[in-house]
Amino acid sequence: MTDSPECPTALYRLYDQDGALLYIGIAVDPEVRLRVHSREKTWWPRVAQRSIEWFGSRPDAEAAEVQAIACEGPSQNVSHSTTRQRGDAKAEYRSPYPKPRQVRIPTDMWTQFGRAAKLGGTSRAKVVSQMIDWYIGEPGVMPPARPPLTPGSPS
Repeated sequence: MTDSPECPTALYRLYDQDGALLYIGIAVDPEVRLRVHSREKTWWPRVAQRSIEWFGSRPDAEAAEVQAIACEGPSQNVSHSTTRQRGDAKAEYRSPYPKPRQVRIPTDMWTQFGRAAKLGGTSRAKVVSQMIDWYIGEPGVMPPARPPLTPGSPS
């Protein structure tokens, strides 16, 4: 998937068990984004229900997100919120990344990897994250798709 403006983009809403709206967000791949929320947000265990609405482009989804947050007032959003401001969510964030990880990879391979990820419409970080999720057996995760090989590239 790609993050280009023309790419279909989902607007998702997360609710607690009583139907109270917790959060509204957008994502090209909502399943991946929700997995990130589940790892990072202290309020995630309260999520009991969700809804997903698809838009034909990212700009359309962004406009719908801004309007939905302003009109519906989810309790956990900070961006576009009329009741919360930057810094309010610091206590609700638990980073799964306590420190940067280092991996030694030859520069030419790292460059090729970046090109291949870009050809596949993604980034190195997303491919590495998806590969790790698949490798450790996260439910429903498939290995990342390889982009088409170009002439002269290793097979």
